[in-house]
Amino acid sequence: MNIIKKILILYVSLCTISLVIAVPAKRDIRKRAEINTNFFQPLTPQPATVQPTVREYDFRVYKAQLSPDGVPRTVYTVNGQFPGPIIQANVGDQIIINITNQLGEPTSIHSHGIVQKGTNWYDGVPGITQCPIPNGGNFIYNYTVDVPGTYWYHSHYIAQYVDGVHGPLIVQDPADPHLSLYDYEYVVTFQEWYHNTTEQLLLIKMGANYTGLSPIPASVVISGYGQYNCSAAQGLSCNSSVTPPTYVVQSGKRYRFRIINTSADNHFHFSIDNHTLLLIEADGINVKPVMVQKLPISIAQRYSVIVNASQPVGNYFIRASATTNCLLLNNATIDYDRRNIINWNATGILHYEGANNSIPTSKEWPDTGAVTCDDVPDANLVPFVANTPPQNVSQDFTLNLTFGPADPNNPGGLGIFFVNNHSFNPNFTSPSIMQLSSGVSAQSLPADQNVYTYDNATGGVQLTLINSNGGTHPFHLHGHSFYIVGRGPNGTSPDPASYNLVNPPYRDTATVSSRGWMTIRYYADNPGIWLLHCHIEWHVEMGMVIQLVERYSDFSKLTIPSSVNNLCQSSSSSTSSTTS
Repeated sequence: MNIIKKILILYVSLCTISLVIAVPAKRDIRKRAEINTNFFQPLTPQPATVQPTVREYDFRVYKAQLSPDGVPRTVYTVNGQFPGPIIQANVGDQIIINITNQLGEPTSIHSHGIVQKGTNWYDGVPGITQCPIPNGGNFIYNYTVDVPGTYWYHSHYIAQYVDGVHGPLIVQDPADPHLSLYDYEYVVTFQEWYHNTTEQLLLIKMGANYTGLSPIPASVVISGYGQYNCSAAQGLSCNSSVTPPTYVVQSGKRYRFRIINTSADNHFHFSIDNHTLLLIEADGINVKPVMVQKLPISIAQRYSVIVNASQPVGNYFIRASATTNCLLLNNATIDYDRRNIINWNATGILHYEGANNSIPTSKEWPDTGAVTCDDVPDANLVPFVANTPPQNVSQDFTLNLTFGPADPNNPGGLGIFFVNNHSFNPNFTSPSIMQLSSGVSAQSLPADQNVYTYDNATGGVQLTLINSNGGTHPFHLHGHSFYIVGRGPNGTSPDPASYNLVNPPYRDTATVSSRGWMTIRYYADNPGIWLLHCHIEWHVEMGMVIQLVERYSDFSKLTIPSSVNNLCQSSSSSTSSTTS
């Protein structure tokens, strides 16, 4: 045996020994994940394994100069990419995300839709479940994915995800009941895009005398590509020929499109000209297939649709159209005078193999009724497997959502949001998880922590959100999916007689209508501290957030990893009191 072979055998043996030591029992060896950087190539599903696999991702978060819509700006990137790399795993796998923060400011990563059962401290919310990761610091998120579906990861520190710190998180299921319906998978993200960083925008928006509403964006981007109206660039460098986002299909094949709205503020309608969409998943929950032409999708929601490449070989527009009638504006709003300049209707291309590279001439599906700011109708989101909500309620909270002056002595100044008359303000240097673990009672936390507690493992939790203002609010619950047992588009009084307690929609992000109400239920089966918040990022900054302390008597028996405790020691001097 030559010396090279001996060295290789010794190397493999040593690696095997180290992996056996490092990997939990009954798990396959660790796999350093290949980072999928190309949104325009079909996903390669992870092969099924006999035992769950540990999949490691190394992410370096830093700023770079990019031009997503043709205009260069500072983009907050993950490994230099916008959107960030696609995380892939199979259901039951363990995901390890090693974050190196080189942003020049603190950060965090929340895995949106992952319930973090038993790992509340890896939920990634500064001021709640951790201190921020300081600039120059490292932190490892380590959790198991129990439910397949379409998710995403994003910074939960101030509004960094709007600047680019986000990416898809796809959990595949080798036993997917819809697997026979499609041949390939794609991921599509979209969001509005600003030419100023959110730090710059928030300095204005959260100023004491700001009386405008959410800033007007510059453009809309699909999977990181858009096109600014260069004729309105006003001296900015502007590339008028950004490559349009193009998804290639083969005639006769069927494609699962996993669609994620990563916006700060905008509700969208997604469609593909000449192609109907077979809806099969909402927020990680398989639903009974239903055909739609246009898919409404609010901020932070995810859907999977199947597209049959059955049309004549050619090029067809993919459309992500911002629902502009959802926007509340006044003439004091940032960039209000530019609201008619941007193209709110971003387009990509569905390109059939064999077609030329001409611009599509296809026509948009007509609207069949009033274009609303609401979710996919509940009747179209029947869980594929019957799923019964709690029939008995052990904890019942009513949450009144209001808007008013931040300073009662200056009623014409800055307005903020309140939940039951309190506006949330995080404590980055002493997060709730640390205070509670040190013996501080949840009830003694300050009023601006918006804490609600329940310690009963039986029955269910019911939350009724009553929206007294004119905007819609997509609410996301951490740590749980929830049952939408009732909602009404008008009026602020819930109607228990209309509740669906048989097989209602089950998801983690749902929209409360303008001056409407929504009642949700879930089982108290995940001890921890969980956020409930509007996912319009500007509204988060304005305080539309509460904390739910669930079964603390059980949670207090768990041991918080030392790495989480150490974050607070290293980050206390690098954070501010700005809202997360």
